[in-house]
Amino acid sequence: MTIEAAADSLHRLVLHASARVRIEAGYFTMGSDAAGLQYALELCRAHSGRRSVCQPEAFAHEQPQHRVYLRSYRIDRREVSQGDYRRCVDANRCTPSRLSSADARLGADDQPVVGIDATQAERYCAWVGGRLPTEAQWERAARGGGSRHFPWGYVYNSRVANHGGTDGAPDAHDGFRFAASVGAFGDGTSPHGLLNMAGNVWELTADAYRPDVYTEALRVDPAPVTPAPGVQLPERAIRGGSWGSPPYTLRVSHRQRLPADAREPDVGFRCVY
Repeated sequence: MTIEAAADSLHRLVLHASARVRIEAGYFTMGSDAAGLQYALELCRAHSGRRSVCQPEAFAHEQPQHRVYLRSYRIDRREVSQGDYRRCVDANRCTPSRLSSADARLGADDQPVVGIDATQAERYCAWVGGRLPTEAQWERAARGGGSRHFPWGYVYNSRVANHGGTDGAPDAHDGFRFAASVGAFGDGTSPHGLLNMAGNVWELTADAYRPDVYTEALRVDPAPVTPAPGVQLPERAIRGGSWGSPPYTLRVSHRQRLPADAREPDVGFRCVY
């Protein structure tokens, strides 16, 4: 092997290794306390064109705040891109997104894959040797070990994440009207160096959505929340906000629901291993 070939192999190895971030085993605090809920309300009222949604009950499913122990895991540094997903389709292991690659707003290779449902996301993650993250794994990776409101810290900053306007519509204030590259917004990284854990696209999790799940006693490496018996297409919990959602959705503790078979233009995913 020539020196140039060896250097190229090493370069590819480094790139591959850095594509996933290791989260060490340990406890973290999940959800919102009373002060966090008050902050969510204030942010919602300051940056929402629909103040009727800014009520305490809209955020009650983030409580009670509780300690969770997770074993170590790895997680994608970036959201799965259109180019990543297309390789799975070309290998006949994934089914195509409903979004055309000709859509310049959302379909570029370096933009996050959207227009796929939870089953398609799970199939891709299995293809690369992983699975979708649980809500706990996702929040731990976004929050770090502290009590911050956003991946980057405690204070809302409109310039470090790709999100929508006050009415939840696309807004170019942050530099992107629609989806940005999966490598964008380096100033908004999480404590572990993950990109776009707030904004760009909502991210699917392995958990079926339940508003009362935090009231349960399971606090050690919780398995994905499963649907009730006989329910075939549960709502999934999604996290992180998107290019079309208002600023209060960017908080690391914010939870939203989505039908598991929905294929939305602002919902994507990343995998854990």
